[in-house]
Amino acid sequence: MRMTWLGHSAVHLETAGKSVLIDPFFTGNPKHPKGWEDGLERVDAIVVTHGHEDHTGDTVRLAQKYGATLFAQYEICMWMNGQGVEKVQPMNTGGTVEEGGLAFSMVPAFHSAGIMRDGEPRSMGDPAGFVITGSEGAVYHAGDTCLFSDMKLIQRLYQPKVGFLPVGDRFTMNPSHAAIACNELLELELVVPVHWGTFDLLTGDPRVLEKEVRRGRVHIAEPGVPFEL
Repeated sequence: MRMTWLGHSAVHLETAGKSVLIDPFFTGNPKHPKGWEDGLERVDAIVVTHGHEDHTGDTVRLAQKYGATLFAQYEICMWMNGQGVEKVQPMNTGGTVEEGGLAFSMVPAFHSAGIMRDGEPRSMGDPAGFVITGSEGAVYHAGDTCLFSDMKLIQRLYQPKVGFLPVGDRFTMNPSHAAIACNELLELELVVPVHWGTFDLLTGDPRVLEKEVRRGRVHIAEPGVPFEL
């Protein structure tokens, strides 16, 4: 299982012989590693946790470029299908879709999810997290969320080994709340803080998470530098 943080909440996951992008916000992301996409040969799946533009990002362009399948809320899939994404797997919270040796499970997250289009609000379904499970284990990407006690149920149902948890504060959990998730609710082997440092409003410091976590190893990733479980 090989993973690369691409700044903000964008992640590249290579597992079970598949290439998966999660929340691929490249254009306009000051933390995205320049030139990284030049070495990206294939993308089998793109996962979008919710409809905000710092998470939908470059999904349409990348799905068209690589012929990737989009996994997301029904409303996101239908809207992006209308924008030219041909392969979509619309889902909703609690559902699992299996494709290409991976299982994509949509789990709850607590956040907002709408967008403005042509001056009017548009619903993009509910915010979500995802657990992606393959032969090498399960990865939990929490999306944008606060701390909530049912993370314990996510652990029970899907047994993720790796967790990408937001720590930026203001719009998501702060590092101390993410540490509570790790210490009391989740049983992760590897914890990767995301959604921090992209913009000035995201003040959460991942070093606080590293200091407070007592269960699992915290890896403060460098954008574009791959790491493994």
